[in-house]
Amino acid sequence: MLSEEKNGESSKSGKSLWKPLLAAPALFFLAPLGIGLYLTHPFPAKTTKNPEEYGLAFEEIEFFSRKDQVKLSGWWIPAVSKRSKKTVITAHGYMNERAMERIEGLRLVKILSEQGYNVLMFDFRNAGKSKGKTTGIGYFERHDLYSAIDYAIQEKHQEKVALLGWSMGAASALIAGCEHPAVSVIIADSPFCDLGPFLKENLSHWTKLPKRPFTPIVYHTMRKLLKIDPSEVSPINHVKNTKGKSFFIIHSKTDKAIPYAESEKLFQSIPSKNHKELWLTKDCEHIHSYRLHKNEYTRRVLKFLNKYLKLD
Repeated sequence: MLSEEKNGESSKSGKSLWKPLLAAPALFFLAPLGIGLYLTHPFPAKTTKNPEEYGLAFEEIEFFSRKDQVKLSGWWIPAVSKRSKKTVITAHGYMNERAMERIEGLRLVKILSEQGYNVLMFDFRNAGKSKGKTTGIGYFERHDLYSAIDYAIQEKHQEKVALLGWSMGAASALIAGCEHPAVSVIIADSPFCDLGPFLKENLSHWTKLPKRPFTPIVYHTMRKLLKIDPSEVSPINHVKNTKGKSFFIIHSKTDKAIPYAESEKLFQSIPSKNHKELWLTKDCEHIHSYRLHKNEYTRRVLKFLNKYLKLD
């Protein structure tokens, strides 16, 4: 009887030892899947500011992404002093929203409006008040931005368009701006140059997991299960084949989220027949160059726009 009890205890303890061992492989694959889902389905950032708080007139607008007809929401902010045919369209970063509240984006927009530029600010899908549940880190957003350009041209009868984007929005601006014939100026703050290689090298910064073995698993989860192909989000392949555009690239040398070498590679890949400028700032976190260098940032952006966003 005693031996039976011992055998029973041994059997139970053996089962309890096997449970975590059997669960380990499942957790090994489920954790990266969960992270991949979180990266592409973050909780939408909420917009708490509006242009009226900065003394600006504005109109609530809606349009649809050319990719899949997802409804997108935004603001049309007319130039303060005169009717204008020139528009700056802003493109916010990952897990952000149209007002770019973290860096006081509306403060910059107020100055642009006062200097004679209409401004279109909008939320990418799964952000702010826009619909959609998936963030594509540029895969979908380049189409959202392309549709914003179409809106400015077709609905607001604009003749010249500049794009001003940050991080994911900067990468999307480089792609959509190179593709769309109405865009003549692209201002890209803290972009990555090629999403596939960037994720393979830097994904651990966002996931907080070791690069090996988790980065390849998360990467392939995005491609196979979420149908997001990072190889299609390649600003560098767009800029190297474009002409007749003007590029102003901004990046902080102390950016830990997207290394400034990404912007240097982009700048070097832009053909010399295009107007281009690179400004590397110091002592700023990711996309915070404007917040810490407001006067210099504003001066440089306005100078670039005034020089290259001209009506024929």
